[in-house]
Amino acid sequence: MRRRSWRDAALLCVDVELTGLDPKTDEVIAFGAVPLDGGRIRVAGAVQGMVKPTAGRRTGPVEIHGILPHDLDSAPPLAEALAPLAEAISGRTPIAHAAWVERAFLGPALRQAGGRLPRGIIDTAMLWRLHGVVADGADPGYKPLLTLTEQLGLPSHHPHQAMGDALTTAQVFLALATRLERLGHGTLADLVHADRRVATHHHFPGHG
Repeated sequence: MRRRSWRDAALLCVDVELTGLDPKTDEVIAFGAVPLDGGRIRVAGAVQGMVKPTAGRRTGPVEIHGILPHDLDSAPPLAEALAPLAEAISGRTPIAHAAWVERAFLGPALRQAGGRLPRGIIDTAMLWRLHGVVADGADPGYKPLLTLTEQLGLPSHHPHQAMGDALTTAQVFLALATRLERLGHGTLADLVHADRRVATHHHFPGHG
């Protein structure tokens, strides 16, 4: 992976909607994922679905994701619902915005569906910070996905809906990966380990 260009990698942008942000008590209730091959978004290969929560009819912050309890009445249980995602993510490097959410929730969830979450995940929030470090010598810090679309002049597809956010994340990824490539940070390893470069910048200012 060290010398491999991100353009040659099989990638998958993933987003989930949750009942809340506590991995001990909250659950995945919707997901969306879209593959990227050869540096292009492959919408035809997208997968999405809803998941029936085990904790009754609780759906969490409806004002954010818009998912009502009755929307999940006919949704399959987690293992069945995530089977398409487990298949889609196999052999691919995931991409997510604020990837700690996907790490915390999708890792255990995919295991129940007979799959696994790959160890290396590209975080577009961290790519934005890496770009600031290598382009301007300053870490801009964490920014929400909507802020990045505004800064990059990109459209935002149905915010806080899993498939819409997955597509938006894919566009943000392509914009940032292209910029970083021009700055000499275009390998898959550069992007997967963006956090290391950002951390180095904070430990040794002026060497980012």
